[in-house]
Amino acid sequence: LTLSHAVNMAGLIQATAHWLLTERPFKHQEKDYLLYKFNRFQACRYGLEGVITDPHTGDRRPLTEDTLRLLEKIAPSAHKIGASSAIEALHRQVASGLNEAQLMRDFVADGGSLIGLVKKHCEIWAGD
Repeated sequence: LTLSHAVNMAGLIQATAHWLLTERPFKHQEKDYLLYKFNRFQACRYGLEGVITDPHTGDRRPLTEDTLRLLEKIAPSAHKIGASSAIEALHRQVASGLNEAQLMRDFVADGGSLIGLVKKHCEIWAGD
């Protein structure tokens, strides 16, 4: 996780919160949580290559597609709170197929260890 990515994620969280509080796009229902563990596993294990399931329709779609859709929905809120650049950067990153999860998997697949991965991220945060 780079500092710029963390800043962009903070912009995403703020814009999403603004959108949810102003638009009130849906009312939570108990069944919203039925697939929570499965969808969370997909996101954690596969990153943007994961497939999530809509608890209301049963439709399955790639997390990449769902993320791009969310970024488009919250763009007006991002503009209102000054987070447009964060949303645009995340949109470019998701659309390009580059993501932190894939970079970490590639590091380990190339022979890197978990300790090496942690060290690499510490160096990134330290600015080395």
